[in-house]
Amino acid sequence: MIAPALVPLPQLVTADGDPGSPLGLPSALRVAVPSEELRGLGTAVADLLAKLHGIEPAVQIGGAGDLTLVRSAGPVDGVESVQGIDPLARSDGDARERYELSVGDRGAVVTACAPEGLFRGATTFAQLLQADAAGGITVPRVRIADGPALAWRGLSLDVVRRFFTVAQVKKVIDLLALYKFNVLHLHLSDSQAWRLRIDAWPRLTDPAHWPAGELTAGEDGLPYYTQDDYREIVAYAAARYVTVVPELDMPGHVLAAVRAYPELQGGKETPHRLLAYLDPEAEAAQRFVREVLAEVAALTPGPYLHIGGDEAFGMPDELYAAFTARALEIARGTGKKVVGWQETARSGALAPADVAQAWIGAGDEFDLAAARERTPAEYHGLLESMAAAFAQAERDVPAAVAAGVPVLASPSSFLYLDRRYAEDSLHPGQNERRTTVGHDSYPVRTCRELFAWRPGELPEIPAGARIAGVEAALWCESVGDFDDLAFLLLPRLAGIAEKAWTPPATEWDDHRARVARHPGWWERLGLDGYYRSAEVFG
Repeated sequence: MIAPALVPLPQLVTADGDPGSPLGLPSALRVAVPSEELRGLGTAVADLLAKLHGIEPAVQIGGAGDLTLVRSAGPVDGVESVQGIDPLARSDGDARERYELSVGDRGAVVTACAPEGLFRGATTFAQLLQADAAGGITVPRVRIADGPALAWRGLSLDVVRRFFTVAQVKKVIDLLALYKFNVLHLHLSDSQAWRLRIDAWPRLTDPAHWPAGELTAGEDGLPYYTQDDYREIVAYAAARYVTVVPELDMPGHVLAAVRAYPELQGGKETPHRLLAYLDPEAEAAQRFVREVLAEVAALTPGPYLHIGGDEAFGMPDELYAAFTARALEIARGTGKKVVGWQETARSGALAPADVAQAWIGAGDEFDLAAARERTPAEYHGLLESMAAAFAQAERDVPAAVAAGVPVLASPSSFLYLDRRYAEDSLHPGQNERRTTVGHDSYPVRTCRELFAWRPGELPEIPAGARIAGVEAALWCESVGDFDDLAFLLLPRLAGIAEKAWTPPATEWDDHRARVARHPGWWERLGLDGYYRSAEVFG
């Protein structure tokens, strides 16, 4: 194999010279960028190379380096066109990530029409590097032409049920960059906690209003992100061509907010003490939505806000529809485009410029009888509300499609990474852990089984749908620490990356062989808690 470790697999890879005679490179590798304007690009590339390979690259402006990044006048030809919605909403987004990489006697050259393509090509170069017997580094002589299948390739990360520090989120961003993801969807609020400081509503981030046990803190001792923390995450991601999409979940999943500000529920009653919702008839709730979304929009340079909209259990349908329609209007009024979970289609207010995120997977439908059997009687009222909401789910995505709304594919059947592993680990200590880390209501599946899908063939997405892209999701109810996060992410996230980036279907055995070479990189990125799947590494 010319490039035995490349994930996602590029569209076109050919040998350029003798495959048995790779090019030797110095450990003080020079990364050349064409102008001072792109120094930040060179710095991000050098940072990734240093982390993956323990080398000390230097960035130079102009001239030829060991890796030279060249900006072309037009897009790379000869690769399949990208499909979907550009998460930066640019008119030329379909060509910006295409690149060519060639390795010859004088070094490696990446050519692209935009910085995004130069960075994607540089990550391919980083995956090609290998240590030689003498302790040096080499790169195979290859030519690669490449570009993504889908424009939106994301990970939704729950930082509410388990808080992750800024440094830990940066490690996740490094992983996303390695695998050519371009969206980090941050789930910042839920019933358990509110993790982003909102100046207009300061009690949201006061842990006194949160359920017990949700007090994990960051480097500064705070169990939430300050606005400067959030800006730091956004800037770090942007430097690696990853766009942050913030989610403030509403009108359900708001128990922490309602405990902080009871007036948000307008005096309405819910079927269970653990349920809460924002009342569209309450003036305080209307002001809350306006002010919260305005603050978050001002903090977020990317064009999208996510307003949640899922699982508003116990909320009357007419109130849900009224709230969601108004929240969509307010979010659009900030100048942003809007993403919502599939239930937002029930409002009848989604428009073609919005994005509906499909998540309820085939085979993972809510089973009320089974839930009642394993749940104490005091929670059965909550379960009845859940069943009533899920009974409408099969109509959500078709309604969005009928309204001309693009669909972001995140079905739990293949893209929820809080599913437990079915196969054993090569590390005996992990086999007990896999019985507790991950959601216990999903049927367990092997890594191989979770690789058996294609974006255009998901049963949850109706024929004729306009696919925005795909987004994995990792919910953290069962996650105790950062090692648990790595445990659920890897090795499965690499497979999702390949589905989102590589247009033709790739075979499991080939993919597995390539991913099996990656654990050293994960460890150097600080993700050494990954699952030692016997199916992948055995």
